[in-house]
Amino acid sequence: MEICRCPFSYLISFLLFLFHSETACHPLGKRHCRMQAFRIWDVNQKTFYLRNNQLVAGYLQGPNSKLEEKLNVVPVEPGALFLGIQGGKLCLACVGSGDETRLQLEAVNITDLSKNKEQDKRFAFIRSDSGLITSFESAACPGWFLCTSLEADRPVSLTNMPKEDMMVTKFYFQPDR
Repeated sequence: MEICRCPFSYLISFLLFLFHSETACHPLGKRHCRMQAFRIWDVNQKTFYLRNNQLVAGYLQGPNSKLEEKLNVVPVEPGALFLGIQGGKLCLACVGSGDETRLQLEAVNITDLSKNKEQDKRFAFIRSDSGLITSFESAACPGWFLCTSLEADRPVSLTNMPKEDMMVTKFYFQPDR
């Protein structure tokens, strides 16, 4: 009896092997997180950096340009992502208390966050692109956007008035190469 091998049998075997390997490597409940570093700067050319354990935006030049913080990104679902700095060891979180909503850094590993946990929603941002410009809205606090001040060396924060002249909510956001 002759066994006929169709040209796709090797491909099917390979895909089954990969599927089995993925299941074995990532047990149920644990998702594979692919983190990627991005450069971010606002439309006024201020970059993010860490000062006294606070994320600020300012003009970094010369030797100070080494202070620039890259945003570590883990996609949660189409258009939504977790944002971190310091290699994903500090995550940006939106914290609401009463009428106050603020941005804070939390010592959480970005790859340990889960899109299915309600408590991790505070780390999620909805990314909106318009040409080369990107904005980030809090998933936990709809209507609140990541922003910088018009003044240099001020903290990165959140605003619920994205059209306000005193805050910048539009950023250039590109993969770090």
